[in-house]
Amino acid sequence: MNGRVYVSTVVAEGPVNGTVVRVVLGARRTYTPEGALHWLRGQAYRIADGLDPDPYAAWVAYSGPVLVPVPVGAQVPHVPSVLRAWCDDHGQQDAARRQLVCGDRLIVSAADASGRYTLTTVPTALPELSVVECGVRGRRRRRRRWWWPFRRTRRRRHARSSTPPRVPHMEGFV
Repeated sequence: MNGRVYVSTVVAEGPVNGTVVRVVLGARRTYTPEGALHWLRGQAYRIADGLDPDPYAAWVAYSGPVLVPVPVGAQVPHVPSVLRAWCDDHGQQDAARRQLVCGDRLIVSAADASGRYTLTTVPTALPELSVVECGVRGRRRRRRRWWWPFRRTRRRRHARSSTPPRVPHMEGFV
């Protein structure tokens, strides 16, 4: 472990009733930059599939007139395309991993007329624990025997019953 925790968040911001509303769609803490990038890619695909689903999916047929096609020549920023392109570009993924390893913040953002989607990972340093704080003194603590009270209660239970206690290691030797 490199002594860092990578805190990743996914946030959506957009206008609702005249005010800008910020909604945290997810957050995750990992201990490796690869784990943080893997989670961010999964969230980017989730957002892209939610905004631009497969038109032949079964649930789209029941959605009614919710999905509206965009004209071919229109110059509209397309958030799902931006997020999918970031996920599929290996060069950008390697650069993002190097950025996280160096301790820099990673921000991936895409916006259109409906809002802005921001994927962020912030590396934070873990405090170093000294030997005194951990309670380790160089020798192993002796473990308590869990079976001793159990054996004592079994003896008492058998002493109260009318039948004599069975001795398991003596069975079969007569």
